[in-house]
Amino acid sequence: MWRFLKDVKYLIVSIIAIIIDGVIVYFIPSYFNNLNLFYPMFTISLIPFLYCNNSKKYYYTIFILGVFYDILYTDIFLYNAILFLILGIINVTIIKYFKNSLFLLLILTFINIIMYDSISFVLVILTNYQNIIIYDLFYKISHSLIVNIMSVFVYFFLFKKRRKCT
Repeated sequence: MWRFLKDVKYLIVSIIAIIIDGVIVYFIPSYFNNLNLFYPMFTISLIPFLYCNNSKKYYYTIFILGVFYDILYTDIFLYNAILFLILGIINVTIIKYFKNSLFLLLILTFINIIMYDSISFVLVILTNYQNIIIYDLFYKISHSLIVNIMSVFVYFFLFKKRRKCT
């Protein structure tokens, strides 16, 4: 299944990102009215870094990453896998038109977080799963961006040898 991630470093970082996402969200208590001080989305921040001129391999990789994320955290089969694919399509489209750089990876991470949270917000409202307001969406996005800026820098320097492929 992970044959699509031939570089072991990507596999290890993907596993660590998924684990840290879960540990921080589920085991570190929230302090302000059930709202965390920051929301890690390290797995979503990793999506632009997995791309390297092979769209088919990239789509398989992020789909499998999304399936594992679903199995571990959401109990909604294929929810994150499909969202990761949507984000991947957007990332590939943007990467094809712009020069690769740290700035582009930061922009892609911002887009991924905003799209992921916005789609999730709309689905929660449509299904009437929870009573939330637009403030909650902005709070979550702003606190997701804060912590994930750091992860982009870490990923950028971890994968600097493949920077031109990103």
